[in-house]
Amino acid sequence: MKKLSLILIASILLSCGDAEKPKGYVNFNPLGSTTEYDKTTYYFIRHAEKDLTTEENPQLTFEGIKRSNYWAEYFTDKQLTAFYTTKFTRNYQTLIPIMHNFKGKPKVYEPKTDSLFSETFWKDTYGKNVVVVGHNNTTPQFVNEILRKDKYTTIEDGVYGNLYKVEIDEAGFIKDTLLNFEEINLSEELLKELEYIKEAEEVEFTDFSS
Repeated sequence: MKKLSLILIASILLSCGDAEKPKGYVNFNPLGSTTEYDKTTYYFIRHAEKDLTTEENPQLTFEGIKRSNYWAEYFTDKQLTAFYTTKFTRNYQTLIPIMHNFKGKPKVYEPKTDSLFSETFWKDTYGKNVVVVGHNNTTPQFVNEILRKDKYTTIEDGVYGNLYKVEIDEAGFIKDTLLNFEEINLSEELLKELEYIKEAEEVEFTDFSS
């Protein structure tokens, strides 16, 4: 019965053609000839804590490095298949530990474009589990564009633990959830490893922004 209901809903949405879909549903059609959508999940996070002593493309602080490794542990079982970041070093540094678990490759998106949730982005991420590393303004903006309403506001300067999860089901219905992981707990083994690196002053990152 549930399967039939999903098919009926999807059929109604498809009958709209290129017309705007009802609020609460993704505003794009499913890809291919099917009337059902492939389940698509987006995880939106802000880059981790950055060095506030410099304004020119700052890197992560040690706290930021710990958070990026926390995100890596969190996403281990999320079966991620696509990884997006802006061009800035702090965003790459946040994403690198996450990608490492999946042998993934980053894709750069431009947050200053007219539309973040574009048709191209939809086609490239359709049916995937996607993580997007953004900024305190672009992260909620991206989610709002998917929802087509101004639900989420700019993230406060000192907040780095927000996770916006957006799920699109077989009928194209959108479910959004905001979680917060401001307090992070790393495994003792990893924490010791990071502390050792810090003490040895060997924390070096490649600048991908050039």
